[in-house]
Amino acid sequence: MYLIAGATGETIGLVVSVIGVAPQFVGGILNLTKHSVADKNIDHIGYRRDLQTPFGIWVILIGTLTLIPSTAFLGVILETAWMGGAIAAHVRVRDNYVLQLIIPILVWIGFGLRYQAEMHRLFGF
Repeated sequence: MYLIAGATGETIGLVVSVIGVAPQFVGGILNLTKHSVADKNIDHIGYRRDLQTPFGIWVILIGTLTLIPSTAFLGVILETAWMGGAIAAHVRVRDNYVLQLIIPILVWIGFGLRYQAEMHRLFGF
């Protein structure tokens, strides 16, 4: 039994996945361009500024893996792990981490809608 049948589920799942990774892409671009917002954010979290470029590359790569069908599962796992680290960093500085909670939820929902048969096999529901 599928939650949303056929191409409709795949389309909705892709839209949800894109919404989930969009903040990642924006953050990655801000880090790569060393935008003042990214400078402020990385200073606030307490990381060195020389990590901005690797962080930017990683979040864009992970978001891309999440959207490519053949690497989507790996992307979702990496997205969840990356956001876990982001949540830990935000908790450490007593910062709001709602967005970091929402992103992996969205990418898992998007993945689940795009690949319903795989989710059934994976989790048995």
